[in-house]
This record gives sequence, C-alpha cells and structure tokens, in this order.
Amino acid sequence: MHKIFETNPDLKKAYITSDGTPFYQETDAKNHAKTLKDKSVEPVFNEKELQVVDPEEMNEDDKEMAAFEAEEKAKETQAQKEADDAAQVEKEAEIKAELVKSLAEFDPETTKYPEALKLFKALGLEAENAKQDTIFPLLVAAKASAQEGVNTQE
Repeated sequence: MHKIFETNPDLKKAYITSDGTPFYQETDAKNHAKTLKDKSVEPVFNEKELQVVDPEEMNEDDKEMAAFEAEEKAKETQAQKEADDAAQVEKEAEIKAELVKSLAEFDPETTKYPEALKLFKALGLEAENAKQDTIFPLLVAAKASAQEGVNTQE
C-alpha cells in the first residue's frame, strides 16, 4: 500500500508521477509530470477500497468494460510514447540545425578558441589533440564538406 493511504485512510484513489510524488487530483499530477523527463502519471488505489473479483464471477458487461479499459490504457500509453518520440526528434533536429548554423558561421580568423573547441566536440570530430592549430583546420574542412553537401542538394 502506498504511504499516502496510510496518512489518508479514507482516500480511495491517488495519482503518482514517475518521480514518486503523490497527488490527490490527476490534473495536479499531470501538471507536475510536465516538469519531468518521464511524464507518466499512474493512478493508485487504496487496497482497502478494492474488491477482488474472480474473473469467473464477472458478467459479460464487466468483461467487456475490463477489455475496453485495457485497450484505452494501451492507446493512451502508445499516444504518449509517440508524442515523446516526436518531441525527441524535434529536439534533435533543433540541435542539429544549431550545429549546422554554428559550423556555417565558423571563421578561423574571428572565432575564439573556446567556441571552436565547443563546436569541435559537439560535432563529434576527433583529433590527436585539441590544440587550436589542430582543430581549426578540421573545422574548416568540416565546414567545406557541409557546404559541399548543401550545394549538391540544391
């Protein structure tokens, strides 16, 4: 039994976010979940309030409702997964666009070494060392390669 029911024995249902925080209202739990990486919210029930029903004792309406609820839960879970996946793809696209922009703006004459090093690492480039005279030519080559790719797509 969840601790929230120990302190609130008359409570029938609560909502728990992925970080374990309990809420009385589902809307409050969902609002808190928006701040978390895992945005799932699970209802939990007070075991004292639950009736255990043997599946053989269920009538057809009960079985149909149980199947419907399971199907709806699966749809919600799938929809949330798809939304999370779409958000992740969008975030990755934004990061890639920012990297492409930073690379296009790279100028070995004006770019400061710390900025160049950050770009070098963000692009996943590798070199024998991280000295300016090593990474700047590699960034120039990466920029030329990226511009060449853009020109061939046009």
